Amino acid sequence: MMDAEILHLLEDIGRSSVARQNPAVTLTGDSAQTRRDQVLRTIRGTILPRRLEFTAANGDCLAIEVNSSRVTDVFRVRTGIAPDFETQPRDTLAKKLAEIVTDIASAPGPLSLISLQPDAVLEADDVGITFSEISKACSQVELPSEPIVSIVPEPATDDVPADEQSTLTSGFFDGAASFALGRIHIGDKFEVRTDGVCASGQPAHADQTVLEQFVKDLAGWNEDSTNDDCGPQLIVMRPAGGKGTALAALKDGQQTAIVIHESRKLGAAVNLWKSLTGSGR
Repeated sequence: MMDAEILHLLEDIGRSSVARQNPAVTLTGDSAQTRRDQVLRTIRGTILPRRLEFTAANGDCLAIEVNSSRVTDVFRVRTGIAPDFETQPRDTLAKKLAEIVTDIASAPGPLSLISLQPDAVLEADDVGITFSEISKACSQVELPSEPIVSIVPEPATDDVPADEQSTLTSGFFDGAASFALGRIHIGDKFEVRTDGVCASGQPAHADQTVLEQFVKDLAGWNEDSTNDDCGPQLIVMRPAGGKGTALAALKDGQQTAIVIHESRKLGAAVNLWKSLTGSGR
């Protein structure tokens, strides 16, 4: 490369460089698979001894010590107990590391990464678990299914009389009894009715705080709408692949009906919505 070309290259770098105000680097993977690949690439690319801290959007953190593309220690994990490098065999450590890497990748994104000096000088026998061993073990750890969220198109306002709109959520709650695993109805004044696996003492029962947050999140669909009054909406969430448990939520003003059902019965939820709104006619 000629001297003039080098000077131009340096000038371009100078013009495009922006000083970082935060030591954290954002890993912008939009799926758990992508985030896991990014964590593994970070481990592979870390040659000098470093303490790497991966923090999810909800504050969950994985802190590991890495040297020469090897994980030599674990200081903090998102869930469970950190592996013991002193007593556990290599194959067990590789499996455990694959699980905790997958666990942090499955947390809400994006991940932020901070690279710090290690807490102490590494011992000569701290050989650690290699990137290749962890990567191979990761291929045996299944990532959780990520939900697919859809909004069923709403009927035109003229199709749903005002006196019927106020009963939509109750009708959805009652009509879903034949196919639902669990049901929740939230009224105008936050009166709550539950049934099935959502009933008190059952595995999918949600307390007041959880329901209030869920309703608040659903309100975001209205705020994101380009219409001043987007009217009633049916929002469905189902796992990728179409197997497992799905959720359908009908929001109409201050009222909300939530139905948990098998993914294969999504059509029943949509058909119930259509029958209540008349959009199938």
